[in-house]
Amino acid sequence: MAAFLNNCRFIPTAGGTTDWVYSSAVGGCQSPALAGAVDGRKYKFIAISGDLTQWEIAEGAYTAASGTFARTIVLCNSSGSGLAAGQSGAGSRISFVAPPNVAVVGIKEDLISIEEPNGFTAGQMAQARANIGVTKNSYVVNGGMQVSQENGTTAGAASGYYPVDQWRSEFSNAGGLSVAQVASSTPGGSPYRIRATITTADASVASSDYSVITQRIEGSRIADLRFGNAAAKTVTVQFGVKAPAGTYCVAIRNGTPNRIIVGEYTIAGGEANIDVVKSVTFAGDTAGAWAFDQTAGMELIFVLMAGSSFVQSPNTWSAAASVFATSNQFNLMATVGNVFELFDVGLYEGSAAPAFQLPDYQAELRKCQRYYFQTAANEYLPISGTLLNGATSGKFSSMPVPVTMRTDPAVTLGASAVVTNGPITGALTAITAVATSHATLMLSLTWSGAGGSAISDALVVFAGTTPTKFSARM
Repeated sequence: MAAFLNNCRFIPTAGGTTDWVYSSAVGGCQSPALAGAVDGRKYKFIAISGDLTQWEIAEGAYTAASGTFARTIVLCNSSGSGLAAGQSGAGSRISFVAPPNVAVVGIKEDLISIEEPNGFTAGQMAQARANIGVTKNSYVVNGGMQVSQENGTTAGAASGYYPVDQWRSEFSNAGGLSVAQVASSTPGGSPYRIRATITTADASVASSDYSVITQRIEGSRIADLRFGNAAAKTVTVQFGVKAPAGTYCVAIRNGTPNRIIVGEYTIAGGEANIDVVKSVTFAGDTAGAWAFDQTAGMELIFVLMAGSSFVQSPNTWSAAASVFATSNQFNLMATVGNVFELFDVGLYEGSAAPAFQLPDYQAELRKCQRYYFQTAANEYLPISGTLLNGATSGKFSSMPVPVTMRTDPAVTLGASAVVTNGPITGALTAITAVATSHATLMLSLTWSGAGGSAISDALVVFAGTTPTKFSARM
């Protein structure tokens, strides 16, 4: 596929088999410069002799300094020696007797057809989608780092901390780091990103040392990628990053885990500590077991540090359980104050990714609430039946939730959760939640109060500033 120009037609300096060097514009037409030809961009052009006996359609890049269109790919010509169907396939230039009339054109292969299939490459399809504002589905949840239900913008220093929904910081080493959602506009338009800051250095990387930022993706979200059989599709991870110069790794593995592939990307010296967009493409895995249900189907891993126990060769699927980097991985933990920022993350089918498109916040929040949500202060829930002191058997109540949860959530009670009917109040001591196929949870409640007391026609009150948390994370 080549670019287009409006009404660009000219006479070159010479005929023969040389490239077309601009000499003068044909009357009523524009020169390449006036038409806006871009240096280095590919164009298609047709050359026709003055007596109409010779013609050639070719493709090549434009060089602005000399006004030259390279006749790199000869598609077809009057001698039949082009590469196109019906030609000899030689792709050889014809020798024009005199300087021809050359016009920059678009041909059938450059146009989107509604009547027959096109033969566009993955890169061309990605550009076409970007041109008309259509993007491919990203398999990542909360790639814009907008949603942070549990921790807001509070930094966390423990392994297992979620700076934003679905994104988890995991590490084991002699150093320390904090991670947080920070308000900082990204190239893709998100107001937020994840920032990891090194607080205690670990310059000596032991074999078992590591630090990663990871997201587990539910199997039902990746089913159409067809991993695990011969029809597995290529995927591309595209992301924004701000980090010190060095080689970094990103990995994909299955939920088990026992299938993994690692890719590298480089932050060059001139890119250090500024926002850059990177992409890594992976061939689909044609082997192994990949879950396509509500369990963890895939894990996307961004590596900040990796000891020798976690390394393998790049761009090759393996059956390893705990590798996610190569030996070239930069050690972000080496220096106090090093910062790694991650933003605008997408995982797409194909070998090229579209420009990042920030999801609608409410839609992304609902996706996140399938895996985690928490109550608001002083939120209450009507319940039916009689609750006996300390009893749980048969004491169920239906609780509406924002969306159907992935599985039965683990419940962490807030500090002031109570059950009350007014005259009698008891502190909730435990809740067991069972997910349903609808946007509800069935709750089994345990409460403490005066011995032998009972509460009927009651309310559960999730009071105070400490929320009750429902987690179905993977």
